[in-house]
Amino acid sequence: MKKLLALFSLGLLALAQEVVVYPGFAEVKEPVVLPPGAWVYLAGEKLSRTAPGSLRLLGVEEVERVYQGTAVLFRYRGEGPATLRYLYTGLSGEVFYTLEEGRLTAWARLKLEGEAFEAQKLTLLAGEAPLLEAKAAPGMALRALTEAPGETPFGLFRYELPPRRIEAGLTEIPFLRADVALVRLLRYQGPFRTDRLLPLERGYRFTAPFPLAPGSLEVVEGGLFLGQAPLPGTPKGEWAEAWLGRDLEARLERRVSLLNQGEKEATYLVETRLENPYPYPVTLLLAESLPKPFRLDFPGANRLPEGYRLELPLKPQEAKTLTYRLTLSR
Repeated sequence: MKKLLALFSLGLLALAQEVVVYPGFAEVKEPVVLPPGAWVYLAGEKLSRTAPGSLRLLGVEEVERVYQGTAVLFRYRGEGPATLRYLYTGLSGEVFYTLEEGRLTAWARLKLEGEAFEAQKLTLLAGEAPLLEAKAAPGMALRALTEAPGETPFGLFRYELPPRRIEAGLTEIPFLRADVALVRLLRYQGPFRTDRLLPLERGYRFTAPFPLAPGSLEVVEGGLFLGQAPLPGTPKGEWAEAWLGRDLEARLERRVSLLNQGEKEATYLVETRLENPYPYPVTLLLAESLPKPFRLDFPGANRLPEGYRLELPLKPQEAKTLTYRLTLSR
């Protein structure tokens, strides 16, 4: 082993590294020039963060690998240019977003433990990928990606980032920007209630200008920080919604009156009123689940097996009252 270390240890051409960063690890490819028959890879501390079984030499026919300390002896058939490939658990990535005055920016957050990488080609795959959370089987996800190039298997989103040196620690890189047209939302979503006042959530809706991997969204408007919210994965061109918590000004006012009552059921008149307190338009989203069995007479609402859903636009300072009849078993 020591003789092979002396004869065949070659430096890697780090400037040509290809790095694909996943939510919990990274696939790294480094070019090497191999002597005939055998070569020793001096991995150093990288070996402790390399997923077992992921270290490979591409471009030659491997015969065996022998691990000794932080070095790996490769025996193979062939020689010349090849690629050293491994999965590195010391590098991971995710996407997050900022929304400032209607401008959406996508950021990549890369976390590296260990020595720096010189990524000549850098790709970030982010999204909801339960398979990738199991560190014991990262190769399964990579095989699936190889079988479906250009697609987003397991809910993964692919982003090409500029070549760069990745230093140890946290690195945050803005890589996509676009102006978006915001729709301000107020929402009540929950079980049917007869309370006089119903609380509302505040949020935003916009058309995704590019594919949005799941991540956190920070919202700033009028120079004020309005909060952070989870942003779900959204394909380009689809609506994205983010909810920032309870609205402190807007309220739904509700009145429920008994219209008639029999031995088996009763019918109620439900009136729900909202006055938009803001100097800008809002859209009210109502989604209520109703006690079963029920009959609902609510023109304009989208009837669902569990209740209904309705969207209602309101102009600045405008008030509207919604009325429906609800029949329930006694």
